[in-house]
Amino acid sequence: MSYATIMVLLDPSRRSHHRLEVAAQLAATHHAALIGMIASQRPDPAWVYRLPDGVRYLADIRARHQQDCEVVRRAFDRATEALPIAAKWHAFDGHPLAIGQREARLADLLVVGQDDPADPAAFVAQDFVESIVLGSGRPVLAIPRVGRFAAIGSRVLVCWDGGREAARAILDALPLLRKARAVTLACCAAAGNSDDEWSAPPEYAVSWLVAHGVSADVQHLAPAARADIGERLLSAAADVQADLIVAGAYGHSRFRELVLGGVTRTLLDCMTVPVLFSH
Repeated sequence: MSYATIMVLLDPSRRSHHRLEVAAQLAATHHAALIGMIASQRPDPAWVYRLPDGVRYLADIRARHQQDCEVVRRAFDRATEALPIAAKWHAFDGHPLAIGQREARLADLLVVGQDDPADPAAFVAQDFVESIVLGSGRPVLAIPRVGRFAAIGSRVLVCWDGGREAARAILDALPLLRKARAVTLACCAAAGNSDDEWSAPPEYAVSWLVAHGVSADVQHLAPAARADIGERLLSAAADVQADLIVAGAYGHSRFRELVLGGVTRTLLDCMTVPVLFSH
């Protein structure tokens, strides 16, 4: 298994250029083609037309969007022209969330930016990254809104709970895990929970990885309240100096995690290193 095509979703924000650098480096490392695509906020014309002078307002928005597209496209061309990879700019017209989920089927891996409430230019849609993770059918690599990441995947922390999403995540991350210098499977049980006979022990994951040429260590973290497991995993990533976290997204119902909190929600909101989400 390898990544043949990587897609990066870009926007006019200040962090977009670093995200592009990361995606281009990954494409070069994995000898993959790179597809660039802009994803920025697009107001609903039906709503805009209701505003006073809505027609002119909508025309101004569309003109600004076209300008943003051209600026980001030129940045994409500059970042990829000297790389030994095939690079293609993918233009589209429509709602960015629907288009992003649909066009994701062109790629083996999506690269997106963490939601950034402090930068209006980064806003695409409410819970955009979460929606892409849940709806794209592809692994999604989210780059944090702060920090620079010169290399990704040298030291990897895999969040392992023995469930379906975790098993899917290590499969989706296999091209990255094969190139890693160190892989750690971190296990953190919810306090007070009994063992789940349907969950695979970490030793199963280790054996599976060995069969695919990947050596991994297991780290058992102290049990924690369910709402604190995500923070415990982020701390473990810092302890092993991980530059990538691999996690299955929403092992419990999405509604339950939104109401009670959960690992996925914590990683989405508080990531300190890039996170590869798989669902």
